[in-house]
Amino acid sequence: MRIEIGESLFFSWLRHVKGCQLVQTNWKTSPQWRELQNRAAIEQLLTVSREFFQRQYGWEIYKNSSLDQLLVQGEIDLLGGCFAGDTAKIYAVEVAFHEKGLKYGNSTPEICAQVVKKLLRAAMGLAGYLGVSTGEIIFASPKIHPAVVGKLTPCVAEIDRLLRAGGFNFTARLLANRDFAEQVIEPVLLAGKEVADTTDFFLRSYQLLKMFKVKIPPRRPRASRAPTSRAPASRAPASRPPALPGG
Repeated sequence: MRIEIGESLFFSWLRHVKGCQLVQTNWKTSPQWRELQNRAAIEQLLTVSREFFQRQYGWEIYKNSSLDQLLVQGEIDLLGGCFAGDTAKIYAVEVAFHEKGLKYGNSTPEICAQVVKKLLRAAMGLAGYLGVSTGEIIFASPKIHPAVVGKLTPCVAEIDRLLRAGGFNFTARLLANRDFAEQVIEPVLLAGKEVADTTDFFLRSYQLLKMFKVKIPPRRPRASRAPTSRAPASRAPASRPPALPGG
C-alpha cells in the first residue's frame, strides 16, 4: 500500500484538528453513479469559470473537456465530513508535496491553471455527487515559490467569487509555506500529544521520533577526491619467437 506523506498529514488534520468523523483518502467517482445532482448549476459554473479565466488570464483550464469527462477524471486527495445533527460541513483537500516547489508545469501560468482546475473540479464533484453546496475546498502545499503564490492568491479569491455567484456556499482556500506550517503542521503535532492511534501514520511517525528525541545532524560536506594520476603501464619486451631448426 502506497502512503503519501501529505495525505497522511491531512488525514490527521481533518480528524484531530477539524473534528471530522469521516475521512476518506483518494475519493473518486464511480461510473455507476448515473445521476448528477445540480447539473444545471454545475454546467453554468463550468461555462462561466472557463470564460473568465480564458478572458482574464488567457488560460484554458479545462482543455475543452465536457462536464462528465472532467468529473470522471477527477480525484480528491482527501474528503472529510463533520456531522452535527442534520447539518454537515464538508472539506475537500488537494495536497501536493513537491520538495523543490510545486511542479505542475514549466511556468507559473501552467501551475496556477492546474490548481484552479483542481479547486473548481472538486467543488463540482461535491455538488454533483454528494449534493452539498457548503464546505471548504482547499489546495495545500508546504513549498510554493513566492511568485506562484502571488499569482495564485487572487485566483483563489476569484474562485470564491464565482462559486458564490453560482449559488454555492463553498470557500476556496490556499494553504502554503508559512500558513501550511502554522495552520496545519503545528496544530496536528499539538493534537498528537493526546492521540494514540496506530492507523494514524503521520502522528505515529512523529511519536516515534519524539520517543528517541531524534535530532537531524548537520549535513557534512562531501570530501573532494584528489585526482589520481596513473603511471603508464610498462610494457614487457616482446619475446622473440624460437628459432626454427636449420634457420
